[in-house]
Amino acid sequence: MIHLSDQELVTRYLNQSDDRYLAQLYIRHRQKVYQKCYFYTGNSDDSEDFVQDIFIRLTQKLTSYKGDAKFTSWLHVVTVNYCLDQLRKKQQEQALWRNYLHDTSITNDWSDTSEESCFQASEKVFGQLTPIQRTLLLTKYGERSTIKEIAISQSLTFSAVKMRIKRARDHARTLYFKVMAEQEYWESPS
Repeated sequence: MIHLSDQELVTRYLNQSDDRYLAQLYIRHRQKVYQKCYFYTGNSDDSEDFVQDIFIRLTQKLTSYKGDAKFTSWLHVVTVNYCLDQLRKKQQEQALWRNYLHDTSITNDWSDTSEESCFQASEKVFGQLTPIQRTLLLTKYGERSTIKEIAISQSLTFSAVKMRIKRARDHARTLYFKVMAEQEYWESPS
């Protein structure tokens, strides 16, 4: 199997649905995909996740590979497109998070601070929340989904969703006040 070309591996995978062929493609190209993902994320954990997602999606996308270009070129395009999509999604989440902070009036208690410092604090808080907390808050406040919609999409009970959102909101508020207090400490004249 090692002696087969990428094109032959793809063809055999598609014809026989034998995961060994896909595994060989993974072994051959995993490091290059990881390096490209790392270029976009600058983070090894995110890059590892991206690699796994890309190769999982590859099972569905392989049917679109026609062999007109080298497999590595095609895989490069798939990888770059995936990374760019994830970066766009992250930017949208950050924008929704900023909207959440303004909608819930968390910043009202800090009316004497500049909008820029509030924005910086929001960015820090967003980065410190767990992915689950970010997703819950963005879904609830950014996308304005109902508790019922969230419960159904995540296979949870209503009360579980309410409690998780409350905890995420409380955690975000605590982090925000802590960050703002630190900023105020460093900006105040001694």
